[in-house]
Amino acid sequence: MKGIHLLIGVHNHQPVGNFDFIFKEAFQKAYEPFIRTLYKFPNVKMNLHFSGALLLWIAEHSDSLTEMLRKMVQKGQVEMFTGGFYEPVLAVIPEADQRKQIEKLTAFVDRLFGARPKGLWLAERVWEPHLPTVLSQCGIEYVAVDDTHFKNAGFYEDELNGYFLTEDQGNLLKVFPINKTLRYLIPFDEPEATIRFLQERVSENGDNMYMMFDDGEKFGIWPNTYERTYKEKWLERFFQLLEENRSWLTTSTCQDFVLSKKPKGRAYLPTASYSEMMTWALPSRARNHFERLENDLKAQGNLDRYAMFLKSGFWRTFLSKDTEANLMHKKMLHVRKRITEEMPQEITDHILKAQANDAYWHGLFGGLYLPNLRSSVYENLIQADKKIDEHLHRGQDFIQITVEDIDMDGYPEILINTKKYTIGIAPNCGGRIFEISVKDRNINLCNNLTRRYESYHETMANAQTADEGGKGNLLVKEKGLDKYLNYDWYEKYSCLDHFFGDWNDLTKYSKSRHPEQGDFINQKFDYEITGPETGEVKLTKKGHIWVGSLWLPVRLEKTIQVEDDGFSVHHVITNESDQTIPIMYGCEYNINLLSPQTADRYFYCPEFEKKTLGEAGKVKATFFGARSEYEGVDITFQPGKEVDFWFFPVYTVSFSEGGFEKVYQCSSITPMHHFQLEPLAAYQTNLKIKIQTL
Repeated sequence: MKGIHLLIGVHNHQPVGNFDFIFKEAFQKAYEPFIRTLYKFPNVKMNLHFSGALLLWIAEHSDSLTEMLRKMVQKGQVEMFTGGFYEPVLAVIPEADQRKQIEKLTAFVDRLFGARPKGLWLAERVWEPHLPTVLSQCGIEYVAVDDTHFKNAGFYEDELNGYFLTEDQGNLLKVFPINKTLRYLIPFDEPEATIRFLQERVSENGDNMYMMFDDGEKFGIWPNTYERTYKEKWLERFFQLLEENRSWLTTSTCQDFVLSKKPKGRAYLPTASYSEMMTWALPSRARNHFERLENDLKAQGNLDRYAMFLKSGFWRTFLSKDTEANLMHKKMLHVRKRITEEMPQEITDHILKAQANDAYWHGLFGGLYLPNLRSSVYENLIQADKKIDEHLHRGQDFIQITVEDIDMDGYPEILINTKKYTIGIAPNCGGRIFEISVKDRNINLCNNLTRRYESYHETMANAQTADEGGKGNLLVKEKGLDKYLNYDWYEKYSCLDHFFGDWNDLTKYSKSRHPEQGDFINQKFDYEITGPETGEVKLTKKGHIWVGSLWLPVRLEKTIQVEDDGFSVHHVITNESDQTIPIMYGCEYNINLLSPQTADRYFYCPEFEKKTLGEAGKVKATFFGARSEYEGVDITFQPGKEVDFWFFPVYTVSFSEGGFEKVYQCSSITPMHHFQLEPLAAYQTNLKIKIQTL
């Protein structure tokens, strides 16, 4: 019989660590009105996926919507998909955790709706060819991925009108291609456009199938979609058209379709995600060139013809181009390795939460650029680490130093772990401190983000605010964002050794455009564990300082010592030349307390009572403090004498679904020392970083 099948899927998700008011707004603007509208059209069948954290929130906050979903599942109108409970990118977490994530959500869906899922939603549609093994062993029969995946394997558009079989090591899996055109039509074009698209693809035997499976947030949360979807009744009109055309157009669940139709054949898919994600994953330089190539092909009218042969990025590239993403991922793996079978299950639960994908990448959505999402990852990892310590040390004080290639860069890192703190040191990168975890408050004070060039910064000059008539996505959320487009040539961690020239000033320094006279900031230091039982590490580098045209040898030694109320850093700067060297030295610390303008987070010192973390300035003082009453932590920098403290906020400019916006990433604090260093003489600094929990 002449006809066609339409498989509609909607994926709904809110990340672990997102604010409760965002969950509530998304529920009210997207999830609830969508489900209630669907309920009014019982002949429209659909596939739905809710990530575990969101589904748990809905179950706790709305009995009525949960019951409505249960009824639709029981009568076969809705098929629920499973996935990783906390929405991890499955391919980059350990196989045992893949199983735990899937089984946790599968069991929850089964318990809530009385139907065990057979389909799985892949977070960000990140596919790698080994996945069929673990998925099939978890009872998964089918997944949905983009048609891009198939096209990269050599399939043409007219071949992608059904599902396919793939396997890994003999483990079989059905794979549905998601049609990109339908993703863009729904709900951004009129409902009739989707009907016309399907009419053109009707087959005589009625076996053709096309799938639209995409984010539920575009039905109410994305800019201007609430008005379109519900106030202008787009969704009702769409569902009405589907019912009116039932004589030739069948909406199906995946389960119904695989029971009635045979696969199109075998397909072995390469590593892929949706096309936008693969472009975002490219390093900025490569992304610029790739987008120029796409634009050239589009101008020639050849983009559609050759797009299937364009292979861009790879999701794991986020872990190589963004150090902050990699450090979270590798800390997750490191902490996970510490877990033994006899430890409480709640430790593993924290690891699973820390695997939520959103904080590990950046594209159209904030992701890595959002400090609260990174903070959630660290909160769970620190809680897991702390509970492992409690199990191993029975609540007693301890000091443990680990030397291991934590971040998988080929060089060792040093972790000083105590009951109260974890201090992470990277000798190969300037002897910097990349982690200051305060276990009493489950926060990493080095939860920072370096200011990097992004290819979309090139388009910001053409963006306008909504008040200025800006249209579409090319908006800026406030005027003057161009002044925040600064790029760091070194990564924004702590214990960074600067040697400045006399012509340096705060403005240049805050924009990372200052003259650097030394070669210490991101260079390799030698290290020695001088106090394995006391938590002391010594780092040494023989470097140089430019003085005019002279490149003079200087030896820098710094000793980091963990203490009961924080840690201390002792520097010895030795002039190994026969020249007198005028020196302006500063050791930079970058800390993130999440909010730059709230009254409960502020700087303080003897010279002023309070300044917000978003302020910049210089002050001569004997100590400098940063406090967050909200997070219950106070950090004071105590040099033991009066010095100049330079401080400023670090903002990034990122592009999101709402347009360009600046995001506070950390505050930079640098105690400055000015001195003359005679030949073969040494200068010493002592800095106590005192950490109090409030």
